[in-house]
Amino acid sequence: MIFDPQHPHQAEYDDDGNIILPSGDSDSEEGASTWETIEDDSAEIDEIINAPAKSRLTRHRNSPVNIWKEARGKMKHVFQDLMNEGASQYRWSFKNMRKSICNTCYSFVNGLGALWSFLTQPVWIMNRKKQTTKQYSRLTLFILDTVRFGGTFAALFVALFVSLNYQSFWQISQSYLNPLNYLQSVNSRVSTTQSTLNDKLLRSPALATAGSSNGDLLSFLPQVGPPENRIIIPALGLNIPLVTPSYQALLAEDWSALEEDIQDALQMGVVHYPGTARPGQAGNFFVTGHSSYYPWATGKYKTIFARLHELNVGDEYWVYYGGDKHRYVVREKKEVKPTNVNVLDQPVNKRTSTLMTCTPVGTTLRRLIINSEEVDPISGTTLAVGQSHKKQAPKINIGALPI
Repeated sequence: MIFDPQHPHQAEYDDDGNIILPSGDSDSEEGASTWETIEDDSAEIDEIINAPAKSRLTRHRNSPVNIWKEARGKMKHVFQDLMNEGASQYRWSFKNMRKSICNTCYSFVNGLGALWSFLTQPVWIMNRKKQTTKQYSRLTLFILDTVRFGGTFAALFVALFVSLNYQSFWQISQSYLNPLNYLQSVNSRVSTTQSTLNDKLLRSPALATAGSSNGDLLSFLPQVGPPENRIIIPALGLNIPLVTPSYQALLAEDWSALEEDIQDALQMGVVHYPGTARPGQAGNFFVTGHSSYYPWATGKYKTIFARLHELNVGDEYWVYYGGDKHRYVVREKKEVKPTNVNVLDQPVNKRTSTLMTCTPVGTTLRRLIINSEEVDPISGTTLAVGQSHKKQAPKINIGALPI
């Protein structure tokens, strides 16, 4: 709409919607000027004016470099917002941590105070026999009840434990209570040494008769081992059958059946563990036995290794296997966990032996391991792999025989 400022502001619309501005004379229609209404289509004008700019802006924004810059800017803003949010949370947590700690300590102290007040609260106990009352605190009554309950439980546990393992404990206590048993063990050590010396003298070619020889026919007979495999431990006064279970379960890798075979064999003596070396071979000759077992279980050897812990480094034991005599000297004594299978290792460069049992007596918490080394039965020197003891038969003078 076009406006002429020279005309008065009184105007009126005609029937066609035109604005009529009167000139000087309001009654004269000749002097009237007319403004025509022009429809304002601003949307079309803006589209016409800005069309080139929009096309240039679209091309500018759709370029790969600008897209990457725009995405990188947005990611940067996102990470900055995250970092700022995390930093603000950490600052807030750090500022409130001291307050939280102080509140916790305050609550803990108040709780201890309330607990102490409760425990020190007096309680009067009536004595029915004397018809009197005695004052206690709740803490004192709690301690007394704990001691009574704990003592009763401990007494029941000890009684049950001893009743289940009384055979092993009786065997151990005999060695300490009876001095004759101690002297017997000492004499057995001496007799073993004396027997070794006698064997050395017996094989001396310069002596006519020596050692245990009495000059009779029996002294000239060759030494013969027992008809069955046995292990003899002089320090403990033990002479035990040595049992070897079947190898079928081991070859079939049936471990449950192997365990059953070993348990059955333990009823008849100590067990040569299947798969380990034999006496005289390179490897580890492994022997295991019971230190304690259920009283109602069958077998005479449930407590055969109850005193195995009394065996010390330097002690020796003898093994008769297949009619041959093998001598072992203890080199190491230790305890291991039940899951330790390294005790079954088989060395290829030496001849060793291992005695194993459960410890402490009556439990399966740990295993007592006695490692030994095979030595020459006469000289006591360590036997190398493949080396054997040479048996020297005494020279017999037929004319000197008492016939």
